[in-house]
Amino acid sequence: MKDTIFINGTILTMNPEQPVVEALAIRGNKILCAGTQTEVREATHKPQVIDLQQRCLMPGFHDSHVHLTYHGFEIDQLHLSEAKTLEQALELIAERARNTPQGQWITGAGFLMARWGVSHLDKSMLDKVAPHHPLFLKSQDHHSSWVNSLAIQKAGITASTPQPEHGEIVKDASGEPTGILLEHANDLIAQALPEKTREDIRQAILAAGKDFASLGITTVHDMAVQKAHEWREMASLASQPDYPVRVWACIDQDKIEHLAALGLATGQGGDNFQIGGAKFFADGALGSMTALMLEPFAGTDVYGFPVHSRELMLERFPLAIQAGLVPVIHAIGDAANRIVLDCLEASKDLWQTQHMRPRIEHAQHLQAQDIPRFAKMGVIPSMQPIHYRFDAKRTTELLPERLNGTHAWRELTRAGSVIPLGSDTPVATPDVILGLETACQRKAESVEFGHDQVLSIDEALAGYTRHGAYAIGWEHHSGQLQKGFDADVVILSHDPHQGLNGLEIKATMKAGKWTFEK
Repeated sequence: MKDTIFINGTILTMNPEQPVVEALAIRGNKILCAGTQTEVREATHKPQVIDLQQRCLMPGFHDSHVHLTYHGFEIDQLHLSEAKTLEQALELIAERARNTPQGQWITGAGFLMARWGVSHLDKSMLDKVAPHHPLFLKSQDHHSSWVNSLAIQKAGITASTPQPEHGEIVKDASGEPTGILLEHANDLIAQALPEKTREDIRQAILAAGKDFASLGITTVHDMAVQKAHEWREMASLASQPDYPVRVWACIDQDKIEHLAALGLATGQGGDNFQIGGAKFFADGALGSMTALMLEPFAGTDVYGFPVHSRELMLERFPLAIQAGLVPVIHAIGDAANRIVLDCLEASKDLWQTQHMRPRIEHAQHLQAQDIPRFAKMGVIPSMQPIHYRFDAKRTTELLPERLNGTHAWRELTRAGSVIPLGSDTPVATPDVILGLETACQRKAESVEFGHDQVLSIDEALAGYTRHGAYAIGWEHHSGQLQKGFDADVVILSHDPHQGLNGLEIKATMKAGKWTFEK
């Protein structure tokens, strides 16, 4: 447990009472002292001294919304987000098919019709470039998929296949599947994929942890949506001290009764892995037009649709709370957010008594009258700035008269909300620096709007550190550089206050051990 001192750089503590210090000392897996060089040296014994060489040291980042296992799975899959046009996407698919044995599944993600300037996709386009490989390609938001005829055949989907609950098999005028699937209809294809082996799952989880560490991330909030045996493997690996990130892991709301019967609840676990909240889904996503809206999307009669209904949430929020599980709810559309806020208000006496911090994940489209409700009740809007980056064009197309209240980071902050920030990987890259740029500059892939909603650099950094820790009840040991806090740090190329251009992750440390060095 040799002491380590960091000097000769900018040390951002993210502690509002002492935002910058000259030096920091670590002993073992905890911060020993933060202050002047004299104070730090007096607190240590024969320390190892690390010269920051004018770089910046700060708390390791929280990514407050990830799908850890699936991030690992998608690292080596086809990345359609790299294609700027439909033609480029089809060439990427064709190239992958040429290098893949016939009959083997090809999976990928990242298609976005707004990015490609098209209004229609179907299976015939894929059949031309990969007729001998079943294709399962998820949209950028992962709430819809694009598949070819061979995939449809292997999944046993026909014109007579009934529509799944909370999903849709899009069909043409003759009733035949077009190759586009929405929400839970994606499960029909997923069930036809070859089963992942235990080793496949473990390697994906290990790859995800390594990738997060390379991005300066030391803690992730996992948002469920995985099979029980995948969750078990994640819990097992992430509980090990040498896993690169700490994990706060949610569980699907349909398991509430099982956890209650065993006495398992939010916050249980160790320093490396803890049980998170009960995950609900109020709606779908904007890009797939499944986000639940108060008014239809422009030029359509489509309002989106609910996944978990108001009635289900009114019934099951109290069950979760009584079991000690904090409600964590996906909500994109303004109608979905209002319904969730209403349901949380109906149960607030239960969760406020237990000092819980329920979260609405995304809170992407809000009506003005709903914005103050978050802070007033103590509901946390967990947001992902990077969604704005690829959603902006689609938002202006679908909600041209309703841009106010979209990604309302500034309005929520002004109203008093604590906003943890994340990525929603693999929906979007977990690159924190890109997230900071988006939060502070409101930059998008094409169309931009709402520049009055930007965050200051201090607010954005707090979102990835102090506020992330607060959202999961870790504010007394994580997200800041203070005596007794976890020795989770990141070294940056320079102080972000000097500008985000050229900012790089140089090294990451979790619990006093380096997890990444560049």
